Amino acid sequence: MGREAGYRWRRYLIRSLLAVWLVLLMLLSFGGLLFLYYGARYSERIYEGVSIQGVDVGGLLPEEAMDLLEERLNRDSPYICLHATDREWTLSSRHLGGYWDLTAAVDEAWGLGREGVFYEDMKTRLRLFWWGYRIVPSYHVEPGPALLALRQIAKQGGHPAQQARLRVAGLEAHTDAPETGRELDIETTRQRIEATVQEAMGTSAWGRDSRLAELLRDQEALAGDVIMESVRVPLAFQEIVPPLTDVEGAEEKVGTLLSGPLILHFAFPELAEEERSYVVHRRWAVDRAVLASWLTSHAAPTGESLSVQVTVDGEEIGAFLQSIADDIARPPREGRYDYDPEAQRLTTRVPPQNGYALDMEAAKDLVAEACLSSQREITLPVRVIRPRVVKEDLEEILPLELISTGQSSFAGSKPERLQNIRVATARFQGVTVPAQATFSFLDHLGPVTVANGYSQSWVIYGDRTVLGPGGGVCQVSTTCFRAAFWGGYPILERHPHSYRVSWYEPPVGLDAAAFHPSVDMRFRNDTDTPLLILTEVDEREALLSFYLYGEKGGRTVRMEDPVTEDSVEPGEPVLEEDPSLPPGERRQVERSHAGVDVTVYRIIEEEGQETKEEFFSRYKPWPARYLIGPRETEEENDGQDS
Repeated sequence: MGREAGYRWRRYLIRSLLAVWLVLLMLLSFGGLLFLYYGARYSERIYEGVSIQGVDVGGLLPEEAMDLLEERLNRDSPYICLHATDREWTLSSRHLGGYWDLTAAVDEAWGLGREGVFYEDMKTRLRLFWWGYRIVPSYHVEPGPALLALRQIAKQGGHPAQQARLRVAGLEAHTDAPETGRELDIETTRQRIEATVQEAMGTSAWGRDSRLAELLRDQEALAGDVIMESVRVPLAFQEIVPPLTDVEGAEEKVGTLLSGPLILHFAFPELAEEERSYVVHRRWAVDRAVLASWLTSHAAPTGESLSVQVTVDGEEIGAFLQSIADDIARPPREGRYDYDPEAQRLTTRVPPQNGYALDMEAAKDLVAEACLSSQREITLPVRVIRPRVVKEDLEEILPLELISTGQSSFAGSKPERLQNIRVATARFQGVTVPAQATFSFLDHLGPVTVANGYSQSWVIYGDRTVLGPGGGVCQVSTTCFRAAFWGGYPILERHPHSYRVSWYEPPVGLDAAAFHPSVDMRFRNDTDTPLLILTEVDEREALLSFYLYGEKGGRTVRMEDPVTEDSVEPGEPVLEEDPSLPPGERRQVERSHAGVDVTVYRIIEEEGQETKEEFFSRYKPWPARYLIGPRETEEENDGQDS
């Protein structure tokens, strides 16, 4: 009985153990199948129980999770409340350039339960399923947008350090004490925003309650957008302590500058008749108000501190001196002289005059130096420009020798033309030509106008002669040219007339036209002594003469007879109707001239050497020209007959 009962008990135990083992085996098989199904189901998806910033991403593909996060998370959130002791500024996260690193967060969510160790992955997946895991992504603030946003706050919340400074009010100097400044540390503030927001949001962690309880409790909250409260972040300021600044010496310099007016003066040596000198004194005062307007100051480093340097504005000084320079500026005036060959006596016709020019750069330096010194009076640096030839230069070569003469006849000239010859010739009486200098006929002639004493007379204009002021001036330029020609001086510019003019012949080909302001006659005094030009208008003989006086030297000049070629007849006379003439009257206004090419050769002999020069002239044929009165009409004839 006992054995049978023991036998039944063992059999029951064995059966029970087999049943338990079978149940366990079935459970293990079911669990394995469930695990395999779970793994296959989420092979490309994030495991259940994972949330990012409060957004459930379990069961989603990584790209789906990214889309959901971008949809649910407000990019302006969290708002950042930046505050200082006295002010606050609230800005959106987007405005500051803040963002959540969602890519890294999704990668972290995807990696949970996929470490590659079977036991650890099963444990992680079970914990995720029951407890859940909350991922807080890292928060960053981009430096560029943060710089733009924080710069505006820096302007409002900070203020620059103020050095001790010197200022001038009216005509007195005052010193302002230094002030400590406050400057926003933008980089530190940016880092502080990142750290504060990250701290406020917390760190990634496992859930404390079962997911079932959380889902029941937070079902409504999880349905909407995730909104985070604003985060208060203290601004990071740094104090700016101004460097020590020495202003005592600067204040003393300002006092010196404004102690009194600055006096500028210059003594002008003038030339009187017979070149006796006398002095004209000029003074200019720079008052204290003007001196104060010139004042400038700047801080210069001296070791570990700064020193206020007081200076004066060079441009302001230059602008002030420019008016004085304009007042001083004067070109030199050459003197004119008469010479009596028989008495060998030189007299002054027009006294020379010194020219003056202010040396601006030197004057600016002198004035700037005097402004900050006790010296309140300076002599301006003015350059005296003496005339190129003074009486002493001519007296050194006395007695003056007649070097050459130029002559031409103005016989038959009308009173108006004779008047113009007188006026133009007077411009050259007593003119000097310095050694190695160029003589310009137009420079001495000046404008030919009625206002300058010229009369209306016939002048060549284009292909005809017309009435205009200055007819007869070419008589003077031709005569002057001939004096230079016979003196052997280099002729730099000479223009023949368009057609032959009887007053300038004989010889043909030795005329020189002049027309202000472009047609000039120029020669160079190639000697080492000055020339004196004397003129004579002999109205009785109708002879105009130019005389060049100086030191003659050994130069001789001769001319070969003019060579003429290609003569062209003038053609038929030109008739022009003139309503001012009586009917039928005929008046000749221009004579005919044949056209011709003329070559004149000048031979200069000096120091045993001969130089041959050619002067070529081409004269156009010029027909006679007549003015005629209007023809009589038939009605006028009928009236006369009646």
